[in-house]
Amino acid sequence: MYQEVLEAFSELKSLLERKKEAIIHKNLDELARCDEDIVILSEKINKFDINALKDTFGEEQKQELKKLGERIKVLEENNEILIKHSIGVINNILSGILNIAANDKTSYNAKGVSCTDSETLDISSITEEA
Repeated sequence: MYQEVLEAFSELKSLLERKKEAIIHKNLDELARCDEDIVILSEKINKFDINALKDTFGEEQKQELKKLGERIKVLEENNEILIKHSIGVINNILSGILNIAANDKTSYNAKGVSCTDSETLDISSITEEA
């Protein structure tokens, strides 16, 4: 039974490492696959009665699982930080786009006709020649 638990947690660690790389490289397809695989694996891990199994594991096995669990925790925390940063970057980009796309309301009247002074727009040399 120990081997099953070890393999499941090792696979989880591997999936979290793949997820980190997917986040870093902005590979949304790989990120989605990793999340799907993590959900499936989590269901498998939740079926283990770890508290009951702990008594059957030797001290060396417990230490190995503890070390693996700590690595998994660090990976998950790092992934969370990367995702939060990505969301912040996306929000800043969207904010910039919305600021650019927003119309200057003083430039148009209620009918949507430009209210800018036409003389200031006719500074082209082509206009002078015409």
